[in-house]
Amino acid sequence: MNADLEKLIELEKVDREIARLSEEVAALPKRVAAIEAHLADDKAAVERAKGAIKANEAARRKLEADIQEFQQKIVKYRGQSSSVKTNDEYRALMHEVEFSEKQISGCEDKILELMIALENDEKALRSAEAGLKEEIAAVEKEKTEARTRTAEDEKLLAGLNEQRAALRSGVTESSLAHYDRVMRQRKSAIAEARDQKCMACFVMIRPQNWQEIRSNQQIVTCSSCGRILFFDPAHETPPEPSKRKAKPRSAESEAENETQAAETTPAQ
Repeated sequence: MNADLEKLIELEKVDREIARLSEEVAALPKRVAAIEAHLADDKAAVERAKGAIKANEAARRKLEADIQEFQQKIVKYRGQSSSVKTNDEYRALMHEVEFSEKQISGCEDKILELMIALENDEKALRSAEAGLKEEIAAVEKEKTEARTRTAEDEKLLAGLNEQRAALRSGVTESSLAHYDRVMRQRKSAIAEARDQKCMACFVMIRPQNWQEIRSNQQIVTCSSCGRILFFDPAHETPPEPSKRKAKPRSAESEAENETQAAETTPAQ
């Protein structure tokens, strides 16, 4: 195989692997950011549960303060009832007492509802905290794996870049320039030729060029896409087995055979 062709085939393999690893390394920080964003959602869930509990406690404290205020009013109204002079004044004070007692009853009902809700809020908090703890462990594991993968990829990239430099140094300038130009335009510069077609763009190859490509002894490019073509004998389509057709027997040949058969038959 042509030395440039052989090196360029290997060079494209190395370039593709470099591109793949570079994309993977570039994507890893985004992956870590996505992992941390998910963790932020879990932290927010914990904070929401804590906020609900605090709001519940504040509401209960407010209701308890209201109850104390109404109780104080009841004591005051009952104390005033002993010094009133008319029934209307007494009935008015008792109305205020009754109103305050109803308010106390309503506050106690709301406190009971809040205590039931508090149980659910505390349960939600415990669940959120447990989920956050598990998520933190999973995130740290994923971040460690991501950092390990990045280090491995960077190590592989360093080796591949050295291999790439060595391959490029062994290719002639004209062949390398053509390779780089097509690589920039099409993201691939090498293509296999099979069944007299470029396997990248599937355009037919001229018979003369096809024979040159099959030898793999020179750089031949596709007239359509510009890629450098090579031939792999392992992919060559085997020829179909030929079928021999029986020749038709002529009338003279059949007559001759009948005569020979009669001569060899004994008389009875």
